[in-house]
Amino acid sequence: MKVPYSKEPVDIRLMLLVSIKRMRFVVYGICIGAILFGGIYYLVKNVLSGETLFSSTSSVYLEYTDKMELEDIYINKHTWETLVYNDYIMTYAQDAAKRIIPPAEAEEKVSATLLTDARIVVITAQSTDLNEAKDLADAFAKAVAKFAPELKEVDSARILKSASAPEIVGFEDRTLNMVIAGAIVGGVISFIIVILYFVWDTSIYVPSVTEIRYGIPALGITTDKMRLYNRDSDESYLGHMAMKSNKKTEFYSKWLEVNYLKVTSGYKKIAVVGTSLLDNTDYVVNHLNCIIKEQRENEIFKIDCCEIMKEDAYFSSPEYELIAQGSVNMEPQVAVNAAKCDAVIVLIKAGDHNGKLVERALDLLRIQGANVVGAILYDVNSSLIKRYIFSPFCSSTKKLKEDIYKTISSESDITKGE
Repeated sequence: MKVPYSKEPVDIRLMLLVSIKRMRFVVYGICIGAILFGGIYYLVKNVLSGETLFSSTSSVYLEYTDKMELEDIYINKHTWETLVYNDYIMTYAQDAAKRIIPPAEAEEKVSATLLTDARIVVITAQSTDLNEAKDLADAFAKAVAKFAPELKEVDSARILKSASAPEIVGFEDRTLNMVIAGAIVGGVISFIIVILYFVWDTSIYVPSVTEIRYGIPALGITTDKMRLYNRDSDESYLGHMAMKSNKKTEFYSKWLEVNYLKVTSGYKKIAVVGTSLLDNTDYVVNHLNCIIKEQRENEIFKIDCCEIMKEDAYFSSPEYELIAQGSVNMEPQVAVNAAKCDAVIVLIKAGDHNGKLVERALDLLRIQGANVVGAILYDVNSSLIKRYIFSPFCSSTKKLKEDIYKTISSESDITKGE
């Protein structure tokens, strides 16, 4: 029974197998996300942020006289914030820096504060030149240490911490964090896209989907490797025999043979039509012709041995004919000619995003009243179908394989008995 796309059941195993083959796109997404997030962040923070401002700090420890209690000291944080620019400290700082420091420059680049314990004065210098920031912090620390004992409350002062290595003001380098975040976002988005791509994909990857989606049985498959057998051989029959001698393709060949003979039994004029716009399906037709050739030779042998009468011949009958007329979508007249045959077999390319083309071809055939008896899925991905059909966890596919070979063996035994 035909099932619309919207109600088509999800084949979890097929989805995982197809998605795993596309995992490289998730890797691409991770790399692109990491580059975009990390690159943009680095560009904004390091290249486009304008002039970089550097900061350096130093500190001076104040030792108060024995007569002074900390709670009685009137020199507080606000006092030092303004005191650092007085004439004495500016003079001492210029001597330490060995250059003239204009008051405007000092107010712009240097600041001071007093920590809560009232003993430590912290000097901060900022400049676009990292060396200048360090030199100013060091010079003003020396100036404060020299000036502080001149205050009656301070007994002595010493530099507690020399000017630190300059750091970028207001900048915390999180490039690595952004790279990791970008990789995660890129990976998640690309993974979701891979899953959605499978959901929206109208391609057919395994034969069972043709019956679910289009309401016609799948006679079997031919793989991409089976196409190569036919291409490498000058005669299609040699290619056919090579397929049957190869364990990887023997089962698919037998599968197609058994179903084709069963579905087309009784029909003598059979049309094979394609649904693609570009693909060459000659190798599939050649494969069917080889199956018929084997049946015809076997039948002629029986006639010669008087096992059956000539007038009862089926495959060797002059009326038996396999007609390959091309693609319905390339030439709509093919549908008209196919309808004149007893049965029609449709060829569908696997994994080709061709759902709408297949629908169109089947609609044209049905309008003409063609008797569509089945479909053959060709160019199926060898590794995908191998993992899908021959899964060790799938008992139904094991039974399918056993049934195919059992049928072939039964037919062989009947032939020998006759």
